[in-house]
Amino acid sequence: MRKTIYILIFLVLVVLSACNNQSGEPQKNAEINVKGLKNVDVLNSHGSIKGLEKMSNFHDSVQKGISSKLRIVHYTTEGDPIVTDLDYNGEFLEVKNDSTRDKFGSGTITSTKCDNLIEEVNPTNTTYIAVDCAGGFHGMIDILQINYNVSQQDFFEFELKYTSNGSETQINSDFNITMDVKQEVYKRLVYANYVDEKDFMKTCDNEDAVSYFLKVYINNSEREFEWSACDQTMDGEKFTSIANYIMEQAENKQNIQTEETIQGYVLEIRDNELLIGEGLTMLDYEWLKDELPEIDFNNYIFDFTIVTEVNTKDFNPGDKILATIEGSKSNTVPGRAKVKGIKKIGLH
Repeated sequence: MRKTIYILIFLVLVVLSACNNQSGEPQKNAEINVKGLKNVDVLNSHGSIKGLEKMSNFHDSVQKGISSKLRIVHYTTEGDPIVTDLDYNGEFLEVKNDSTRDKFGSGTITSTKCDNLIEEVNPTNTTYIAVDCAGGFHGMIDILQINYNVSQQDFFEFELKYTSNGSETQINSDFNITMDVKQEVYKRLVYANYVDEKDFMKTCDNEDAVSYFLKVYINNSEREFEWSACDQTMDGEKFTSIANYIMEQAENKQNIQTEETIQGYVLEIRDNELLIGEGLTMLDYEWLKDELPEIDFNNYIFDFTIVTEVNTKDFNPGDKILATIEGSKSNTVPGRAKVKGIKKIGLH
């Protein structure tokens, strides 16, 4: 009799747990597991990054002066983990790099004290950089970079289907979707770590819940995702946000390509022209400026553009700028473009 009661209690708990998973409360995704390492917050496996929310939260804590810790693991090409431990005590940031597990690396542990952590946001990448450090390159240490430059992909399209109240709608990216929208969709997919396996909730008790199917075509591969709007895991919420963004942009009947902009660092000043390195970080600029006299612009993944008709007395090498241009820039290397408006911008 007692055994029967225990079984009934267990079954009730299972049912309650299942109900809670559909109750609307956000559910956490699985913890990050790395063999031989504990408490991993962020995992960078050749550009597939888990735990970006924790990286962002750590940066926010540093900006607010709140003590916090973060562990990042980067996998090498050979599959060895390199560990970066960040420890902020409310005043200083300690950056500890451990490469002892890298069979082909230096196999050392270094610790550097820094004053701050910068989040540098560019149109095609976001980089976290420790600055004002006692060591590192020009007092800077590269912590983590997220790349989402869709133009570096040979092919990128997507197809979204969503069903609401029994009616299915389909949106294809090759129909009335501008390039800047595709860039934003790709960025959001990267932040959702779309290359990782997902375990979505496909059905729920709410019959009115919208169901989604997203197919991503990138280079020579395809990725398919199917989920329900009631999936409130972190992955589910990210993909629902992506779907809603696509739907909003598709409903924008005008859907006019926004003005073309150029964002980057001033590398060189010539008469009324500025040579701009696009997509550069603070670290990239410091490295490139010394190489400038011998640069072969064709051998870099960065875009370089000469913007013309600029009041150059307002700018200096190293300034970060945002410029709108008239028409489009030329297809030459470096490209050329006539400035419509230009301003200095700070780091985010």
